[in-house]
Amino acid sequence: MKFFKSNLILSTMMSAAALFATATHAADNPLQAAYKSTNVKAGLINVCKDQSAKGGKLTAAEVSKYCSCTIEAQGKVTEAQKWEMQSAVNAKKNPNTLPFVQQGYKDVQACLGAPLVSKLEKLTEEAMKAAQKQAPKS
Repeated sequence: MKFFKSNLILSTMMSAAALFATATHAADNPLQAAYKSTNVKAGLINVCKDQSAKGGKLTAAEVSKYCSCTIEAQGKVTEAQKWEMQSAVNAKKNPNTLPFVQQGYKDVQACLGAPLVSKLEKLTEEAMKAAQKQAPKS
């Protein structure tokens, strides 16, 4: 379960970092607008809220908390740490073992609070099971 929890946070951080990196180059993109705003952090939180609310699985308060905590955590990850995570992935190693990833997970978990962490874990598990059922069998 510990691996699952840390993987949830890591995958959130990695996917958001990749999304933000590529989306800043796309025309008419909400992320691009967020990066051009005078308050980039607030813009990113709003984009996160818009995207996260679409699932309809979280309340508005939960979406707000999730996005605030996630964007705050992403803001603390340095370029060198992103490179370190990507290097671990490229080497087919688990980046969850990196000390700063473990600390980041603890920070996000503390920010979100136990009830929201549990709910997110449950939703992630359900989504993974649904994806496995839809995946073509080889």
